[in-house]
Amino acid sequence: MQSELAHRDYMFKLVLSFTLVALLLGFLAETAYREFFEAITRLVSSEEYSYLLVSLFSLFTVIYMSVRYTGFSYGARLSKILFSTLTALLSLALYTLSSFDLEHKVQLLGLSFALLFITLILLVYEPHSLSEAIPLLTPFLLAPLPAGFLDRLTPVISRYVGRLAGLLTGARVVEAPGFTRLEVVSASGEVAQLSVEAACTGIVTASSIIAALPVLLYMVTFSEDKLLKRVAVALVSMASALAIGLLGNLTRVLIVVYTAMRVGVEQAYALFHYTPSIAYSALSTLVAFSVVKKCCRFKKVFSRIAAKPLPPEATWGYVAGVFLIAILFTGVMSLALVSISAEGMGVASGAVIEVEDVSDYLSNPDKYLSTGSIALTSKHSDPYLARVLGALAVYRVNIEIDGSMFLGYVEIVDTPARLHTWQLCLTLQGYFIRASWVEIVNNTKLTYILLEKDGWRGVLAYALTPTTVRTGSSVFNLYTRVSILAGENPYLQTDYLRATLVSLVKGQKGGKPDSSGGLMTSAFALGTTLTLLAFALYAVVVLVWSHRFKARRG
Repeated sequence: MQSELAHRDYMFKLVLSFTLVALLLGFLAETAYREFFEAITRLVSSEEYSYLLVSLFSLFTVIYMSVRYTGFSYGARLSKILFSTLTALLSLALYTLSSFDLEHKVQLLGLSFALLFITLILLVYEPHSLSEAIPLLTPFLLAPLPAGFLDRLTPVISRYVGRLAGLLTGARVVEAPGFTRLEVVSASGEVAQLSVEAACTGIVTASSIIAALPVLLYMVTFSEDKLLKRVAVALVSMASALAIGLLGNLTRVLIVVYTAMRVGVEQAYALFHYTPSIAYSALSTLVAFSVVKKCCRFKKVFSRIAAKPLPPEATWGYVAGVFLIAILFTGVMSLALVSISAEGMGVASGAVIEVEDVSDYLSNPDKYLSTGSIALTSKHSDPYLARVLGALAVYRVNIEIDGSMFLGYVEIVDTPARLHTWQLCLTLQGYFIRASWVEIVNNTKLTYILLEKDGWRGVLAYALTPTTVRTGSSVFNLYTRVSILAGENPYLQTDYLRATLVSLVKGQKGGKPDSSGGLMTSAFALGTTLTLLAFALYAVVVLVWSHRFKARRG
């Protein structure tokens, strides 16, 4: 058993190393990943992604508690160098792809940051088994859930919540492919249909489970209980989080229904966002902590700090060397990421608009988006679509080009992660989605959706571009999605829509042609990502096989 003085010295080094890692991560967050954390800050204030705040605190708590068991990293082994290099290169590849796939830019930046997070942890600390590495995967929870995933999941959850609410309140349930509505008699005596909002109710359930995941992973890894008991406790904790999310959904819907029946429909919708999902996420995490603390046993001492002799390498000189390597690695990665970001902005740059106030662009986007050959006219604000799509502003416009007139939409957001998919919005309006596909034209991603309603068939095409709005000394980084809807023969209209969207994007860029090397960079980044994923899978298989072989040899 080590002396009290040696134990305290080692503990001080552990805390100091964790503080250094946190400072290095803060440096990366301020430089290369500034846009990601600005987007996260905006998303946390929204209903759908407020759970990220709870996940962030839960994640850092679990990581800190885990490294107490893990201990310092000693020695430079080939496997460790290979794995750290692999995660760093994969992080660079994802960071590069984020400049091209704007719809998933925040998610890709989050995955890239998580990989760098894990790499820094492994440079300073070292798990001695695969099970100890499980909590290191929790930084991936910082990446927001993609809107496409939520838009597929939440209508299903909302349907069952709506049925249960209808059963409890006696309201008539009206179901459609994309939404569920409750038909009630309002306080004024009129029959009203209340929509069980898919984009808001379903995320509560998902966020409750996500916020509790770091706690469950920590418990499964470091508990001294038998495997069967740990699995049982994990299932109980997960069931508790799921129950809290479902009850939260049901409570909100019941509040809306009873308020509409006794007070009024407008007052009911005003109360709909009264209880944000962060409340359910925090409650789920607290319940998970309570269940784990009550049902599981953990060691009273740190397994590699007080129970075993300290390694001779645990000197201040060695620790300083590890710190220096971590600092140099962070500096090199930061320079590489900033260079990639600058190159990506040069290839996929959008509009740069000079206005007196940012509200000028939000109020009159048609004025700034129209080009010499394409005119956006008859602008009408659409607050319903703005709420459904999560945009700062949404306008219906007429797009006139070469004597032809098309119906179009202009959506403006502060981060692309806010945008829900057009598939959800179209389904809510009663359209049936027949097919969808993506094209890359001049470094611009164009998405097409083939739709049908009441015998009418058409195609909706859209492009998302970054928009820099300058107001004197202030700069606002926004994103603008321009969508065009065409009918008659949708397949013949596709070529026309493609040319129109590309012209609009080039017009926003001041007519500057895109570099042909951008597509090569995108293709190279995609190929690099797939290759690194294959190597990562190979490395995991080798590590698992090595671990099992050593266990058999005893």
